[in-house]
Amino acid sequence: MILCSIAVIADALPKFSATFKEHYKVAKGSNLDKAGCMLCHTSPKGKALNAYGTDLKAQLKAAGSKKLSSDMLVKVEPMDSTKTGMTNGQKIKKDINPGIK
Repeated sequence: MILCSIAVIADALPKFSATFKEHYKVAKGSNLDKAGCMLCHTSPKGKALNAYGTDLKAQLKAAGSKKLSSDMLVKVEPMDSTKTGMTNGQKIKKDINPGIK
């Protein structure tokens, strides 16, 4: 039972990254492409969420969903998750990971 739970969690992460990359048409080899799990997490191992991941988690919770959608990504674009003075959308357009300062 525990192994099944771990497999489901591990399987979800690449799907989130794939949804992001598909929605934003992320170029192969770009900073956003290389970020992988760290688009939403503080480390490549994917445990703790960064600020952008926390904002996306709130969207998932509000939608009562476990599946990331393009609509959710659009809803967090005007936010400044990391409080740097740039919105998530601005960072993404400049190939900057929206989850890091």
